[in-house]
Amino acid sequence: MPLLVDVRQLGVINELIRDAAENVAVSFGTLAGVDATIDIRALSFVDPADLPDEIGPKEVYTATIDLTEPPYGSFMLTFSDATAEAVAELVVGEQVEGELSDMQRSALQEMCNICTSGFIDGFANTLNTTIDMGAPSLKHTDGEAIVENQLSHIHDEAIAIVLDTTVSVPEAGTDLELHVYLVPAPGAFVNLLDSIDLDAEDVTASGHISS
Repeated sequence: MPLLVDVRQLGVINELIRDAAENVAVSFGTLAGVDATIDIRALSFVDPADLPDEIGPKEVYTATIDLTEPPYGSFMLTFSDATAEAVAELVVGEQVEGELSDMQRSALQEMCNICTSGFIDGFANTLNTTIDMGAPSLKHTDGEAIVENQLSHIHDEAIAIVLDTTVSVPEAGTDLELHVYLVPAPGAFVNLLDSIDLDAEDVTASGHISS
């Protein structure tokens, strides 16, 4: 991979991602009116060109935004049809029968808005800055189309941060699988990492974080 990330930078990324992910659970819990926790199963680094294989050929729901401030680049949140239905039922309080209703689709869009802003706000809070963003674009498509539409402008030296998480809602007996993809602009991202000093002890040599 062209962009090298040393162990110290992995520690910084670990803290940034943990804070951002925890903010997602808080944001989702507020939307659904429930207590929610998030479990980070794995954090890994891949070449953006490999993201179609990471996301897979099956159609998934995808919320995407372009970041207009450091670290720039793109943010993507993906989840399966099963997760989409579970979210719609949990937020609206009505079972999905066949296709999502207009109200359930609206709930899904709002979940994407809140979880995306929650992640970016948590990321920014740890950096002691702000990152302005618009509403994410929600689509139902496959990995190749997602990458072609969202990442065609990404430079060869870029790195993709992939986060596999489970949002648990105990009172509903529901676990929601969400996948986060952050593809920052290389130079801006390295500058951000170099500008902060966070605890790096919770990092393994492979670049995965424990939960």
